[in-house]
Amino acid sequence: MKKFKFRLQALLDIREAKEKEVQNELSRVVALQNRERAVQEEYRGRLAEQRGKYAERLRGGGFAPSDIMMYERYIEFAHRVIERQQEKIEAMEPEIKKVRERLVEAARERRVVEKLKEKKWNEYLYELNRETARENDDMNQKLYGRQLRSLTEGAVL
Repeated sequence: MKKFKFRLQALLDIREAKEKEVQNELSRVVALQNRERAVQEEYRGRLAEQRGKYAERLRGGGFAPSDIMMYERYIEFAHRVIERQQEKIEAMEPEIKKVRERLVEAARERRVVEKLKEKKWNEYLYELNRETARENDDMNQKLYGRQLRSLTEGAVL
């Protein structure tokens, strides 16, 4: 019997490549969003650190009015950066959602062809087993025929 060959292998390869491409695109977009989150977290950390320093200096009583104004400006700046980062993060969500939907669709399309390949593989195995069984039956019949002939020839003599 011929070796198994899936006629739609090229289509399956294309669909797998498309799925991989969409996965890479999703990874890229999520990485961009994660960078924005990292910047946001960095400013949150800096803000918490500055608050701690501010509280400590207040307890020590070593604050000049210019220091207070500078601290307030930094706090406002940090809050604006955090808010801008949040806006960027939220603005990326629709694109990420679209890419995820495309990934789900690409995976579904690939699975359809994979299921067809699996079905064809099972049909191939079924036919291979039938052919093997047929060959075994033919060999058994020939062997039985030879044994029968040798028994009848031995009985005739």
